[in-house]
Amino acid sequence: MSLKRSSKSPPALPRARPGRPRKAQSPGAAAEVLGRERILAAALALIDEKGLAAFNIRALATALGVYPAAVYWHVPSRGALVGGAIALALEGLARDLPEGPWQLRLGALMRGFRDVLRAHPHLAPAVASELATNASFDAPLLDHVIAALEDARFEGQALVDAFNVVIAAMCGFATLELSTAPVDMGAEWQEACRAQIDAVDPLRHPHLGRHVGALRDRAFQLRWTSGHDKPLESGFEAWIDVVLRGLESRSRMLRR
Repeated sequence: MSLKRSSKSPPALPRARPGRPRKAQSPGAAAEVLGRERILAAALALIDEKGLAAFNIRALATALGVYPAAVYWHVPSRGALVGGAIALALEGLARDLPEGPWQLRLGALMRGFRDVLRAHPHLAPAVASELATNASFDAPLLDHVIAALEDARFEGQALVDAFNVVIAAMCGFATLELSTAPVDMGAEWQEACRAQIDAVDPLRHPHLGRHVGALRDRAFQLRWTSGHDKPLESGFEAWIDVVLRGLESRSRMLRR
């Protein structure tokens, strides 16, 4: 008996329907692959390269080769990213401080903090003005400050006041030193600064006029060059000396 071949085509296989992405493609899994440390390291590198004003989560996600949702999985906001980048830059600073008198330790801390900002100058505006960075404060560093102040025999409200003096001293000089010219003015702004300084009338302002040559581009409010390019080394050392001697004097006065 012969078999007749059917003229009908075999039934087509069902097409795969689009569905939910695999687990590895979900934002959570992408964030796990990335890791918080990798995200913050990339954020710090991007801020170093592009500056704080140009930094945002979309640009960071592009640099990492992921969607912004993958970044948000671990870090909730731009402010948290900036704070985390600052904490990463400062990581280990307190561990590298010398042993010895509290004055030596606080002086080393302020110098080390300035060195970190000089290595990452685009972080300076955030350190100076963004309270959001407090969400990533460096506990070992702050513990070191308080230990030094206890050794200086501060306590109670006096310790709180001295703590604020140290933090303001540590952050204030370095962030002011590393301030930059307006991004949209450049050479025009620098020339305007030079012209205003050089136009100081020694008859109307005799004290300023006597010293303007020495202060010119070497002093706050009388310069046009950022401290990143022209560091204010001697002024910074004078600042540390004044702060530490002031704390010593205040500690003695409060104990009388």
